[in-house]
Amino acid sequence: MRARAFGQVGAEPAADPIVTRFHPTSGKLQLVVIQRKDTGAWALPGGMVDEGEAVSDTVRREFSEEAGALSDPGEARHFVELTETLFNSGGTTVYRGYVDDPRNTDNAWMETVAMHFHCSDELGRMLPLEAGDDAAKVKWVDVESTLDLYANHKAWVQLVASTMRWRRIAATARRAVVPLLVVAACVLVAIRAQRDGA
Repeated sequence: MRARAFGQVGAEPAADPIVTRFHPTSGKLQLVVIQRKDTGAWALPGGMVDEGEAVSDTVRREFSEEAGALSDPGEARHFVELTETLFNSGGTTVYRGYVDDPRNTDNAWMETVAMHFHCSDELGRMLPLEAGDDAAKVKWVDVESTLDLYANHKAWVQLVASTMRWRRIAATARRAVVPLLVVAACVLVAIRAQRDGA
């Protein structure tokens, strides 16, 4: 999130990583947010795409600059390893287009690509966070309807939350269905064996 005035006419390209996890004990969906130094608002740790930079590189760079300013060299190395794993897993594009940003003018406006990256349980427990660059603070927060975020960020997070809810329901259903299928198969085998033996 490089705080800069728009320097051109037309669209200013940006990228916003939406990094989520399920809380290790509560199981609630959580999100990494930063507190912006310029407005004090809570936001996604994103920023402007540099000239010639790929969006995938921007989301990784911005997340590292905003949430990974670790002073301990060992923790910093660990952060790099974990974020490499996270961002190499491939993200899902949640939104691409115009952003209702307060810095927009009649001649220049923000356009972004918001990408979702979900941490595995292990990565979500281990990922250290430390505010840096333009961030005053960084933290994990529960994804709730009352969550107040900068610009259009809340709408994109709600899209992610809806998708993650269905993924969780599907995973739970699969875990419930497999034992039922095993029981049904055992019953069918027993019935067939009883019929063959009679």
